[in-house]
Amino acid sequence: MEMKRPPRPFAGLPRLTALCVTLAAAACATTAPKPTPPVPPAVAVPIAPLPARPTSGDPKFDAFLEAARITALALGITPQTFDSATAGIRPIPSIAAANANQPEFSKPVWSYLDSAVSARRVKDAQLMLGRYGDVLARIEASSGVPKEILVAVWGLETDYGADNGGMNLFAALATLAYDGPRTEYARPEFFAALKIYQQQHYPLSEMVSSWAGAFGQTQFTPTTFLKYAADGDGDGQIDLWRSAPDALASAARLLADQGWKKGQPWGFEVRLPAGFAYEDADADTQKPLREWRARGVRTVSGAALPEGDDSAAIYLPAGAHGPAFLLFANFNVILKYNNAASYALAVGLLADRLAGGEPVQHPWPREERALSRAERLSFQADLTRLGFDTGTPDGVLGRKTRAALRQYQKAHGLAADGFPTASLLAMLEKDAGGTPAGTGAAVKN
Repeated sequence: MEMKRPPRPFAGLPRLTALCVTLAAAACATTAPKPTPPVPPAVAVPIAPLPARPTSGDPKFDAFLEAARITALALGITPQTFDSATAGIRPIPSIAAANANQPEFSKPVWSYLDSAVSARRVKDAQLMLGRYGDVLARIEASSGVPKEILVAVWGLETDYGADNGGMNLFAALATLAYDGPRTEYARPEFFAALKIYQQQHYPLSEMVSSWAGAFGQTQFTPTTFLKYAADGDGDGQIDLWRSAPDALASAARLLADQGWKKGQPWGFEVRLPAGFAYEDADADTQKPLREWRARGVRTVSGAALPEGDDSAAIYLPAGAHGPAFLLFANFNVILKYNNAASYALAVGLLADRLAGGEPVQHPWPREERALSRAERLSFQADLTRLGFDTGTPDGVLGRKTRAALRQYQKAHGLAADGFPTASLLAMLEKDAGGTPAGTGAAVKN
């Protein structure tokens, strides 16, 4: 007889346990929500306000600086650079007044040259040629610009570094940039100056300039610095204020880039023949050398002009009664440095003296006087009234006014040099009196 085995104690417990675990897991997955952590209370973090810029007393100037800061940051200037460079600047009254009034240039060319090419300036230039001989020789060899031209530019710009200007560079440019007739010039220069400060880290106390924002021993504008500044002393830095080699190398780089022709003169004094057609004597009228030779133009000593087909112009800075100069392409390169014919002439004449040349031989008409702006306006108004087109009267006797004056001179049998004098103005006023404007036929012959 088969005997039954008694049941094992807790035999069904594993299954029961497994079932409970399964049911518990399912219940947790479907019914137990994930607890949400409590939201921490809001904490107010105090933010210090930006310090307010002190007002300058001129709302328009302050508005300019606010807008300029936005523009500067967009150009990559850091807030620290802008705020440091402009801290405390205000419009400079003397610059603002000159900018608004546009002071006229009333000194005759011979008076300007008396100062620009004085015996003292020639002597000082000779000293600089000796002091910086090795530096200048190296710069001339690499650039092609004669050392005498470089020293002449240096002398005319800052008297060989003695007068770099005493204006705060940023205040000067901001004064010109915020209002007045030079805003288009000054605003790019202002931002360029900020870029220079950010890149070069000059002490702000040393960043001084002329009233027009030119700086350093050779008077570069900020945009010119960014294009042409050069390390002339090899110390790895560029400092136009304190390093004469840097200033000279930078000037040479500018002139070379503008097309200086190595081995060609800027010009020289010439003698014009009797009966010369003075209407062709203009710095803008270029003719081949062979043509000037054929027309009887000679050097001031009486020698024949050099052979060649180089273009040149006859320039009469004081009219038919003063000296005459034959100008080559390098004269126009000097004008790229400073766009004033009297300046370029002074640079050329000073350089010639340093190279052993003679002073100007033909006497200047020192009895003539410079005309005031009101008289120059009368010149233009009278010519226009007589039917000779001078354009819009502005008191600047430019190319169009000179051409009109030459036409008037030819009509009266005068030397058509286009040079305005007080006696010629008196003649014009007499002819134009009572003549309706625009009636050119009323010109007296």
